[in-house]
Amino acid sequence: MKKFFFILTFASLCMVAYSQTNNDADTAKNLKTIKEVIKDSREGVEFIDNTELIKCINANPKLILLDVRNKEEYDAGHLKGATWLERGLVEYTMARTLREPNAEIIVYCAKGNRSAQVVKVLKNMGYKNVKSHIGLEKWAEEGYSIYNYLGEIKVVKLREVNSATNPINYYLDKK
Repeated sequence: MKKFFFILTFASLCMVAYSQTNNDADTAKNLKTIKEVIKDSREGVEFIDNTELIKCINANPKLILLDVRNKEEYDAGHLKGATWLERGLVEYTMARTLREPNAEIIVYCAKGNRSAQVVKVLKNMGYKNVKSHIGLEKWAEEGYSIYNYLGEIKVVKLREVNSATNPINYYLDKK
C-alpha cells in the first residue's frame, strides 16, 4: 500500500512539473520589464531631495543615514557619516541592533530604487520615520562631496553602467 501511495505521489509531482515546464513559454511574456520593476519598487515611498537631506542632517544629530549599495560601491564613495548595510541584509541587522521605532532613518543607493525597497521593508518591520533619498548620483551631480578611505571626493563624471544597464550574458561557456 505504501508503494502505491509513493507511486501516486511521484506521478502527481511529475505531472505538476511537466505542466509548469510547458507553461513557462506562455508565462514568460508576463514577466515584468525593468521599468515595471523600478516603478513597483518606488510606489508609495516618500523621497527626499538633496536640500531636504541637508536640512535633516543639520536638524538631527541622531539621524541614521543608510547606504544600501554593495560594499564595492560604498567603498568607492558614500555620504559622510553613512552606515553601510547592503540591501537584503538591512532588516536582519536592524532587527538585532536598532530597536527604536521612531528613529529618523534616511536610506539611499545610487538612484533610489534599492533604497525604496529597503524603506518598504523597514516600514513593514515597524519603523515609522523612514524615507528614501533620491540617490547618490543626484547628490554628486549637484556638486556635493562624497567620501571614502582617501577622504573627500568631488565627482567629475559618473559611470554609465549600473545594475539596470550592466550587460549580462547568462549563457557563457561552462565547460
